[in-house]
Amino acid sequence: MKNNDLKDVFYLKYPELKQLTKIMRVFILCLLCSIQFLFAENSYSQSARVTMNLKNVKLAKVLNEIESQTSYLFIYNNKVGVDQTTTVNVKDKPTAEVLDHVLKNTNISYSMEGAHIILSANANTKETGATQQDRLVTGTIKDKNGEPLIGVSVAIKGTSTGTMTDIDGNFSIKVPAGKTLEVTYIGYVSQTLNVGNQTSFDVVLKESDVNLDEVVVTALGIKRAQKALSYNVQEIKGDQLTGVKDVNLMNSLSGKVAGVNINASAAGIGGATRVVMRGSKSITKDNNALYVIDGVPIFNANKGGLNQNNEYADQPRGEGISDLNPDDIESMSVLTGPAAAALYGSNAANGAIVITTKKGATGKPKVTISNQTTFSRPFVMPDFQNKYGNKTGEYKSWGDVQNKYAYNPSDFFDTGATSQTSATLSVGTDKNQTFMSLGSTKANGIIPENDYMKYNATLRNTTKFLNDKMILDFGFSYIKQKDQNMMAQGQYYNPLTAIYTYPRGEDFSYAKNYELYSDALGYNVQQWKFGDQGLGMQNPYWIINRNRMVNKRDRYMMNVNLQYNIFDWMNVMGRARLDNSQNNFTQKNYASTHQLFASETGRFKSTKEDYKQAYADLLLNINKYFGSYSLSANIGTSISDMRSDESGVDGASLMIPNFFAITNIDKNAPKTRLIQDGWHEQTQSVFANVELGWKSMLYLTLTGRNDWASALANTSNSSFFYPSVGVSGVVSEMVKLPSFISYMKVRGSYSSVGSAIPRNLSIPTYEYDEQGGFWKTNTYMPITDLKPERTGSWEAGLSSKFWGNRLSFDMTWYKSNTKNQTLKVPVSPTTGYTSMYIQTGNVENQGVEITLGADNKWGNFNWNSTFTASYNKNTIKQLGKYADPVTGEMVTLESISQGGIGASEFRLMAGGTMGDFYVKKKLKYDDKGAVVLNENGSPELENTMDKVGSVLPKWNLGFRNDFRWKDINFGFLVSARLGGIVVSPTQAILDGFGVTKATAVARDNGGVMIGNTKIDPYKYYSVTGQTEGLLSDYIYKATNLRLQEVSVGYTLPSKWFNDVMKVNVSFVGRNLWMIYNKAPFDPEATASTGTYFQGIDYFMQPSLRNLGFSVKVEF
Repeated sequence: MKNNDLKDVFYLKYPELKQLTKIMRVFILCLLCSIQFLFAENSYSQSARVTMNLKNVKLAKVLNEIESQTSYLFIYNNKVGVDQTTTVNVKDKPTAEVLDHVLKNTNISYSMEGAHIILSANANTKETGATQQDRLVTGTIKDKNGEPLIGVSVAIKGTSTGTMTDIDGNFSIKVPAGKTLEVTYIGYVSQTLNVGNQTSFDVVLKESDVNLDEVVVTALGIKRAQKALSYNVQEIKGDQLTGVKDVNLMNSLSGKVAGVNINASAAGIGGATRVVMRGSKSITKDNNALYVIDGVPIFNANKGGLNQNNEYADQPRGEGISDLNPDDIESMSVLTGPAAAALYGSNAANGAIVITTKKGATGKPKVTISNQTTFSRPFVMPDFQNKYGNKTGEYKSWGDVQNKYAYNPSDFFDTGATSQTSATLSVGTDKNQTFMSLGSTKANGIIPENDYMKYNATLRNTTKFLNDKMILDFGFSYIKQKDQNMMAQGQYYNPLTAIYTYPRGEDFSYAKNYELYSDALGYNVQQWKFGDQGLGMQNPYWIINRNRMVNKRDRYMMNVNLQYNIFDWMNVMGRARLDNSQNNFTQKNYASTHQLFASETGRFKSTKEDYKQAYADLLLNINKYFGSYSLSANIGTSISDMRSDESGVDGASLMIPNFFAITNIDKNAPKTRLIQDGWHEQTQSVFANVELGWKSMLYLTLTGRNDWASALANTSNSSFFYPSVGVSGVVSEMVKLPSFISYMKVRGSYSSVGSAIPRNLSIPTYEYDEQGGFWKTNTYMPITDLKPERTGSWEAGLSSKFWGNRLSFDMTWYKSNTKNQTLKVPVSPTTGYTSMYIQTGNVENQGVEITLGADNKWGNFNWNSTFTASYNKNTIKQLGKYADPVTGEMVTLESISQGGIGASEFRLMAGGTMGDFYVKKKLKYDDKGAVVLNENGSPELENTMDKVGSVLPKWNLGFRNDFRWKDINFGFLVSARLGGIVVSPTQAILDGFGVTKATAVARDNGGVMIGNTKIDPYKYYSVTGQTEGLLSDYIYKATNLRLQEVSVGYTLPSKWFNDVMKVNVSFVGRNLWMIYNKAPFDPEATASTGTYFQGIDYFMQPSLRNLGFSVKVEF
């Protein structure tokens, strides 16, 4: 019997697990330190002391002073008379003793609940004493979500006798016969309880939006009252993102906010998501939204996702924002307009998503452990045929009826599986709070050998010093991520070209034996007898096993925020953040891979990419009241420094076949090249935001920012300034409205946001010629007079609430114009150059955003519903003119081609949109209107340039509903897109290969009818069914309606676990039902996060239908 020592038993096979183990050790150490700090601080918080000497001041001043010297927070409603005058002179006295003194001769009582001190007003009437008829009344008070409310005032109406709820929301009070109880709590609608003979009450308080100022996180991570905002901000809580999780948390935002167009990646699990707000604005630059984490903008590294704009396509990769753990998110504020995000600088024209991460909380430690496991299958696929096979010696399926083989392309796909596990800890005292989390994501895609995994570790600690005047907030995150064989679309390295077109008369098991041993060569070679069919085609199983592409990423983010409260109305805050990541990419092509991709001995590519971002800012924040007026101001400066460095080698030929090492690369091979690339950019800024308020009903907001961007080096404009102005008025506070209108606000704003030119444009650089295998200089004319791209935006909106908070309505109208577009145009070779850059053009986006909400409760049943609708009209107002550098004559820029596929292209023209799609071929007709056939009976095509539509949507809709009955919860989300087109070159090629249901139907019918002419199916589809054929036949309406999310959950009775934990189990699903869709693929999927090549399916991986379960444990 073999003996195993312990190191063999507990050996960690995978290096990633070793790394995770090290991280867990550090976390355990931090946890022990935090627990020690927790107990050390607890004794202090119980005896917080204050020192003050105030004469004839208002009670409110004393309360503010206590808050500034301690960690206590006072809670009271407008019935508490804090304008009373008092005098106090104490030194190092306990807070309770000071309160006893200043409240002694007032009608105010208090209770201390943890870090909260709750004040309540007593009546002046004579107290009602207890008699023999007194009845003991008990009860529990909760909010609409079933959470207990602490410190709720429960008083006998008309007397000063009362009590408050404890930490569990419970109360007890003796009530004389015939008396009623009055329940009051700040921010909630008061209730009256008729006692009668009843001795127990279960009370649910409803929020009062009229009395409670709703606060949202806005630009720079600053919290502001919703009523003061002059622009549209939509907030999504973290639990709305984790109910039905996605590996990329941005996909969980789809359909839940207005004005945002979200397209999930066709690369599947972990792919980059396209997020565009209020339409595409820039013709040549990125139009994706800016991401901000805890007030700091981040660089969303997304290599391989922006430029998938041809039929070949590189391997896609993930993006920086997908690295985040969804369970670390507290909330998201979606700033769809430039005015909302103007303080963020040059990227603000595209809007911003401001992410607030979780912090530790005071009170007892809270641990949450959750897991969501889902299983995936293809969502939408083309309709195939298996009736007609291929002819002997041919690949295409244009042969006779066959019944020998039953081939189904969907059998190639695996059932994907994704498991996301997260554990969080929140612990803290009044002085120190800590949040920790660990996350793990492991996934197998529907394409065999496509794997994804990610590990997250997060630590955040907040500490107060110097009598709470100084607050230090420190955070650290580490992410380790790996993906293998991620694939979006294109014909290179794509197994679907062979899977979809495989001859229906051939045995598919042949393809599964993808390699054979060669005695002559001494190693395995690819088995594939069908050639590449003009598509770079290989054996699909060879691609997934012998053309492996692996990307590994290590990323750490560290941030620190130090705030000092100079006065209770002024503080200074400094923030710094480091965000570094290292990507290691390897590509191994084994010998006998297609010669387009490798030599006969194989290919090895290895690169290392380092992304580094450093950000720092310093802000002075003011929040002051002057009688009826208020002033809120933020003045600051910031610096953002980003750099990228890439190095490696691409060895197109190996000296020893299939030995993948840099030392084995034939450095003298023609296509072997060393890789060294990079860039560095920096932006320095000053900015200010000033908000003036009057009687909490009328607000004026002014912002300004000036950027000095390194991209503008060597130009005549070294910096640029952009302002915004906005007004907001609470109509319901100004005039008396009908009683059913609880709240109404109107708002309007204007902003002008600049965006620097692309980096390195003003500095001559080199570029590598992939085809020629050499470096070359750029050949555009030198430029010095370049200005920033500028977006001017108008916005107006209405927000209202009816019948309390049972119904809400928000509508926003906007219009933006983006000018100074930087465009490249050809010039005469006599200049010595081939092109030059000009700045012209005007792209307009105009639209409406609508949000309608309802929140109702009937007994134990609660229903929350939100409907969102977004309309956007994109128009190219002009492309402009420019002076010819040789003749000086003005040249009108008629159109711009943005590439396409085959006989098609995206073409921009004045009066059109940035999504206009044109086809270059059409059927040729004779004078009598009949299709012209050649001598072989095949239809003839003629050249054209016809616009067939725009890939841009007109409307995006979302309808979310959440129901709760006792411990059962059910929710679903239906989303829709209206308008626009999509095109499927995939369907065209499949028709040409004779493998679609349409070609089988045509053969069954004896031909394809075009007008009165019947054409042989093979002759028709051989001409029209290709990328250079009749793509106008493969244009589809993009309108679709789907059941996007479903969750059904049950919270198990806590008594099952001795009341020590809360357990919820749920069934979850995503993309469960495509209710309406005419396209042979998912119109919302994309292979590119760029502006163009949207709405095109070229052997795109199907989007995913996910089903699974979720378990969440809290204790």
